[in-house]
This record gives sequence, structure tokens and C-alpha cells, in this order.
Amino acid sequence: MKSLTANKELNYLKSLFFLFGFLIMSWLPRFPEVKANLGLSNGEFGSLISTSAAGALIALFTVGHLVHNYGAKLVMRIAAVSMAITLILLTSTHSTLVFLISNILQAAAISGFHVSINAQGFSFQDRNKRHVITLLSGFWSSGALATAVVSGLLVDRVSLATHVFILTLIVLVVMLVVISAIGENLVKPNQDSVTDYKISDLFKGFRIDGMVSSALFCALFLEFSVWDWAAIFVKEDIGIKGGLHTLPYILFTFAMITGRLSVHRLFNRYSIEFLVKAASLISGVSFLVGIIATRFIGIEHKMLSLVILSISFTTAGLGSSFLAPTIMNVANARSKSPSSVVIGQIGVINNIVVFVMRLVIAWTAQAFSLSIALMIPALLLFTIPYFSKIFKRA
Repeated sequence: MKSLTANKELNYLKSLFFLFGFLIMSWLPRFPEVKANLGLSNGEFGSLISTSAAGALIALFTVGHLVHNYGAKLVMRIAAVSMAITLILLTSTHSTLVFLISNILQAAAISGFHVSINAQGFSFQDRNKRHVITLLSGFWSSGALATAVVSGLLVDRVSLATHVFILTLIVLVVMLVVISAIGENLVKPNQDSVTDYKISDLFKGFRIDGMVSSALFCALFLEFSVWDWAAIFVKEDIGIKGGLHTLPYILFTFAMITGRLSVHRLFNRYSIEFLVKAASLISGVSFLVGIIATRFIGIEHKMLSLVILSISFTTAGLGSSFLAPTIMNVANARSKSPSSVVIGQIGVINNIVVFVMRLVIAWTAQAFSLSIALMIPALLLFTIPYFSKIFKRA
């Protein structure tokens, strides 16, 4: 079989990252409908969503080992099929028990695909000496944006279950075709007994890089909060109905894509340490100002609130766009473990903390208001400059 050129392999990877984002984010803009299907309050729904941490932790502990010892192809295929099946269940069920089980299994599948596809990205980067992780993250965000636009157009026109069922089947088939097309260039099973990674090594060699894990959590939590609550906040707290309630989410994602695809142009002019400090502060201030402004404006001026929130989310998305991919690069550079294992280990720590913070957001929203709860991720961004010393050797 003729081997792939580097450019063709990169194009396949871009496609996989795009489809990954397109699939798993397809239902987030329609969270108000999911919440309505289950008949839950903000606190109850947020707690139920938070159970995804259990599945993610199991996958993150084990998938790095599986990719290293058995290769990426099998892991990607199993994860892709599992993501598709569970997503269909999540968007069609009215049972909290079915949702709970499906949510945990989907999180495990997402984490499995995340570890294997990023390990493939690092493999390409190492083999071709090309910095592509931030670029590939941009294509993931492009998929998330595209699916948000589709969701916004289909709200009140096509049912959630029908939308997700058709989309999922199409995306799954394309993903499996692309995985097969990459073929022999996928990360292969480890054949060297000296570097064999056993299950026991996951625990004996488990290393917590406190600075990296803390920085990544603070950088990522704004994204998690926007995914989970942006559509609900705009629809229920501000009162924007129809497809317009997804606009701030769409603009946030579009800004992240723009940042991830173009930030490399700044790397030759400014140090990464400076860019991280400036971007985190700009992002945090913008998001915080937008949330506070909507509280003062009130629901009497819905369109003004929507305009201000759209500007706020756009600036916040642009500022936070490259933070997480850059930190992941640093994590890989600072560790001697295989990249798949590094991704899994750092993911374990962050999923534990994110689980706790998701509960904090959900029950702060329940006890006070969603706008107060959404101030928390903005405040976390202000702490990132404290961790900027990890970039000095990057």
C-alpha cells in the first residue's frame, strides 16, 4: 500500500478533528430541550451532566495504555461507534436513569477518542517537525461551530432526536472511512518490551504536574461553562427564543477558531509567556463584564443584552482560544512518558477538578442565579498569569 504524504495525512487529521467536534458538540446548543425532556431544575440537570466525569476518568486512566500497547486504530473505531450510540440515547430519552448511564459511557468514549486522536497529532508533529496541535484544535472548534450553526437553524423546525440521529449516522460513517484512510500511519502497537506500558505502570508512574494541571483547568473551564450553560443562560435568563439563543455560543466558538488558526503568527513577535498572560486577562475581563452588564440591563432590553453578550463572548473566545492547546504542548514537553499516557494522566486530574467545579456552577445557579455562577470561570482565568512560568522553557 502506498504510504501517505505528510500533507495528506495532516488533511485527514484535520478532518477527524473537525468531525469529532461536529459530533460531540451537536447537542449542546439544544441543551434547553434536553433539560426539558428530563424535567429537571438547573441544579439537578447540572449534577446529572457532571456524572460524565466517572466515565472520563475510567477512560483517561486506561486509554493511554491501550493506545501505546495496542495502537490507535482499534481505540478510535470503538470510541467513534460508542460516541454515536450514546449520543442518540442522550437526545431521545426521557428517563434520568438511561441518561445517567449513557452520559457516563459517552464521556468514556469521548475521552478515549480524545486521547487517541491527540496522540496521533503528537506523533505527526514529532515525525514531521511541524507544530500542528494548536492548528488541529482549531479544526475541532470549526466542527463545534458548524454544528452549532446547524443546531440553531433546526431549533423549532426539526426535533432534537431526529436531528441528532441523522447527523450521528452520517458523521460516524465518514469518521470510520477517514480512520481507515490514515491506515498504517496511525500510532502502531508498541513492539519494544523495554518500553512496554503495563496497567500497573499507570499507577506506579502516575505523575501530577501541579502547575500544568492547574493552568489547564483554569484555561479550560470557561469552555466547559459555555458548552454547558450558554444556550440555557441566553434562553432562560435573558429571554431570547428561537435560534438566536445560540448566537453568543456560536460567536465564542468562531472566535476560538480564529485564534487557534492564526495565533502562530504572533509567536515570532511575542513570547508565549506574554501572550498567555495578556490573553487570559483580556478573556476573563470581557466575559465578566458581559455577564455583569446583562444583570444591570435586565430582560426589558433583550436585544441590547444579546448584543453586549455577543461582543463579550467573542472577545473571551478569542483570548482563551490558544491557552489549552499551548498548555498541552508544554505538558508533553515536560514529561518522559508516551504522549498518549501524558494526555490521559493530565486529563484524570482535570476531570476530577472539573467534576467538582461543574457541581459548584450548577448549585450556585440553583441557589442564586446562573449569571452569578458564570462569573466563576471568568475569575479562574485571572489566575493563569501565576502559572505562566511553565512556558519559559516551551
